Amino acid sequence: MGFRFDTTVISYFITIPLFCLYLSPLIHIKKYIHKIRITFQNLFVMASTTICVVNANYYSEFNDQFNHFIFLGLFDDKKAVFKSIMYDYNFFTNTIIIIASCIFLIKYFKFYENKKFIFSFFKNFDKKYQKNSVKILFILLFIPSIRGSFTEYPARRFYSSISSDDFLNKTVINPIRAIKYAISDYYELNSYGDKNPFGQIPSSVINKHKTFKEILKKNVSTNNSKVKPEQIFLIVMESYDSWVLNDAYDILGVNESLKEIEKKGISFKNFISSSNSTMNSLGSIISGIPYCGVNISKIGASRLFESSLFYQFKKLGYQTNIFFTTYSSWQNLGNFSKKQGVDNVYDGPSSSAKKGIWGINDVDLFKNVLDKVDSNEKSLNLILTISNHPPFEENVFEYGFNFDIELYKSKMNYSEKSLPAKALGHVWYADKAIGSFVEEAERKYKKPLFAFTGDHFSRRFINNFSTLKQESTVPFIIYSASLINNTHKNNIPGSHIDITPTLVELIAPVNFTYYSFGKSLLQNENYDYGIGFNKTIKRDVIFEFSKNYGTKEQKFTNYKVDKRLEYKSKKIHDSIMSLAWHYTIKGDTIN
Repeated sequence: MGFRFDTTVISYFITIPLFCLYLSPLIHIKKYIHKIRITFQNLFVMASTTICVVNANYYSEFNDQFNHFIFLGLFDDKKAVFKSIMYDYNFFTNTIIIIASCIFLIKYFKFYENKKFIFSFFKNFDKKYQKNSVKILFILLFIPSIRGSFTEYPARRFYSSISSDDFLNKTVINPIRAIKYAISDYYELNSYGDKNPFGQIPSSVINKHKTFKEILKKNVSTNNSKVKPEQIFLIVMESYDSWVLNDAYDILGVNESLKEIEKKGISFKNFISSSNSTMNSLGSIISGIPYCGVNISKIGASRLFESSLFYQFKKLGYQTNIFFTTYSSWQNLGNFSKKQGVDNVYDGPSSSAKKGIWGINDVDLFKNVLDKVDSNEKSLNLILTISNHPPFEENVFEYGFNFDIELYKSKMNYSEKSLPAKALGHVWYADKAIGSFVEEAERKYKKPLFAFTGDHFSRRFINNFSTLKQESTVPFIIYSASLINNTHKNNIPGSHIDITPTLVELIAPVNFTYYSFGKSLLQNENYDYGIGFNKTIKRDVIFEFSKNYGTKEQKFTNYKVDKRLEYKSKKIHDSIMSLAWHYTIKGDTIN
């Protein structure tokens, strides 16, 4: 199957030389034919070599070939991204590989330039009917070559799901074809046209509601907290995975602070991120809208969403603040947050601390929070950490991180190549920073409440055998001294869109009206699904949907999974995404 995709790509590069050859008797370009062929030959060598090397590195980081995720770089801090690539992704080694491979292949093709075997073979076809037959044959072979098929259907990406092996399914498609699909997916999702990429909004919703405000409207039904918190800290932890908090990995010694907090709080164990990237997950948390493939930071900078986290907490009488480590211009986060109702934006420059590639580190970030948050004023504080992010700039060994690889290998299947000491050390560093912050905040503030979640899977595990759940779930932990009698681990499935309703239901008075795509995870024992982009999770199973390689699933129990459940999960996912896309692109009116 992979050969079919490869032939289509090769055909792209021979199309112009081939047709120039056919047209040469008519437009007298015979003397240029050789140069045209050599030009496209070298172009193919340089393009395919570069793309394949870059794609291999992309796969090693994101566990997939090129997809629409690659275009997030258009909105990111390009200078910081470039420095991260330089320092953490073997830029010079890859450059040398590309140059050396191109030189070798160009010389290899040149070696055969003067060989006459093919020329001698075709010279035997000297009669006119023979020449014409060869020309017709070439055209007849070129057509299935560029289609990747001799049948009525060309090579299409859903054909790539031909194996039970995930790696094979993901690598069947040629990297150049993968770029083509990435571009088409990006424009489909970010199109402002009439076609909803997830299908039309269900008729049951259209017939019942005229606006999204009607759909999203909810009311607090019970009083869930006797002591209302005055300072709420929602910490979105960079690249923090839920597997780190699993008892099986305590031996790594990198989870002690958050693990201790988890024991005293409410921890949701079947919780998935809205997306696989920081801004898209953060955008979903702030706006309350499921990430549906659309970059919301630009749209949300000019339009307030009723489901906004900041907007709804302002109605509850809380000052709203956002703290992060880099510039406000990063992903347009400053303007986006202001439009969504934040009162104060505290970015990296608001702190006098030393700046790294991605701004100040977590320790200085939390110090900035403690300096800026008034103990006499009710406030909601969204904090985005950064230290657990390439290129991992902190000297964690100097700070006391003990990396004992022999111990790790003796207790588990640990691979330093999969999870380098430096990367693991920054998980430890991030954990220590969180623990110190909570201790200091509890001393400074009388009634604080803390909520912790990860923005997305770090794309790192102790070895190369991470499961779908490990690649999808992030922590969601709520901790406050006033919740001491409600501590437990909770298997109710959820995602980032459920954070706002959970916090609102926890602190708001009865009958308070709020708006949300999600539901409170404290109020809905029968809440069946957590919804992320191309993923759904239940108590017993998680599904991942892909146009490229079909549906993946992982069961957590002996729960029976059949095609009906897969279909139902996909339908629920697409219904939510359809609503999210329409609300984001079209606005509040349904019709």
